[in-house]
Amino acid sequence: MSHPSPRDVATGFFEDVSAGRVAEAWDRLAPDVIYDVIAPAPVGRRVDRDGLGAMYADGVMAALAEPLRLEIKGVTAEGERVAVEVESHSVNKRGMIYNNRYHFLFVIRDGKIVEGREYLDSAHLIDILDV
Repeated sequence: MSHPSPRDVATGFFEDVSAGRVAEAWDRLAPDVIYDVIAPAPVGRRVDRDGLGAMYADGVMAALAEPLRLEIKGVTAEGERVAVEVESHSVNKRGMIYNNRYHFLFVIRDGKIVEGREYLDSAHLIDILDV
């Protein structure tokens, strides 16, 4: 069976999230995905697929007044590894602008994200989203 390229899986994930198609984005994750947020506590952590969903819904989205828009700034793909630079845009429930920059590294096998690492400005996340 043919799968989309790792690059297409990774960019599709961010396109889906940005368009509000969260279920479709999560379909791109392997059931046993391991996802690491590389940041100091309390932001940094390792989660599974359900944990990532809870972190997104209960943390990020619960603090925002507007949908989270993600803009892909750059992509580098080699084999099953895809690095994606992303910039987010939104407004929190207090009217403050949330504009963060991220670097993601995904490992993709058989059309699914099996590993994810997310690097971000955790101080900005805490200041704006109270996470």
